[in-house]
Amino acid sequence: MNKRILYVIAVAAVIFISISIVSFSTKATSTNVSTSKYLEDNLILKQKLSELGISLSAPIKLQSSSDIKKYCSFFADDEKQKSVEYCTSTELKDNNGDFLGNIHMVGLSNDPKMILVLVQTDPFMSKIDSVKKIFDTATQELVCKCWSDVKPDNFENIDEWVEGLRHFHTSDTKPHSKSKQLVLEGKTLQLELTTNKEGYLWQLYIYN
Repeated sequence: MNKRILYVIAVAAVIFISISIVSFSTKATSTNVSTSKYLEDNLILKQKLSELGISLSAPIKLQSSSDIKKYCSFFADDEKQKSVEYCTSTELKDNNGDFLGNIHMVGLSNDPKMILVLVQTDPFMSKIDSVKKIFDTATQELVCKCWSDVKPDNFENIDEWVEGLRHFHTSDTKPHSKSKQLVLEGKTLQLELTTNKEGYLWQLYIYN
C-alpha cells in the first residue's frame, strides 16, 4: 500500500476523532451488499478532476476488520468506529505528477457515510487553487450542484469559504482551525486547516 496514503490517513485520524459527528445509520444486514456506490463516486470524481488537470488514483479498498482498524480508525467513539464496514482511499496528483493529497470514503458496505478530502499545501499555499478546485468538485459531485442557490452561511461559493478559513487561520497562532458546520442537501460539511511541518493540511469533511 502506498505509504503516502497511509501517512495521510494516520494524520486525518488524529484530527477527525476530536470532532463531534452524527451517528451512522443502522448497519446493513445483507451479507451480499454491493460496494458500487464507492466505485461510482470515485469514478465521478476521477473524471471531473481530470478535466481540471488533477488525477485521482484507483481506490485502495479496505474491508477486513484488521485493515479498517489499522488504516481507517477515524472515530474516537467505539460504537461509531464499529459501524465502519468499508473504506476506500485514493491519491491526488497535479498535472506534473506531484502529490497533492487523498480522498477517503468510509461507511457501510453499500453506502459511504463520510468522505474526507485532504490536500497538503506548502507554507506559501502556492497550490491553494488546487484546494479550491478539489473541494468544489467534491461538493458539487457528492453533495449537490446547488451552492450558488443556497449560499450557506452567506458564502457565494467554495472559494470564499476556503479563503475565509485561510484568513482566519493565518491571522492566529493556533496550529488548528475549523469552520462552522454547513448543511447542504441534508449533508453536513466542515473545513479544517492544520499547520504541519510541510506547510498546511486542508481537510474537507462531508457526512450524512
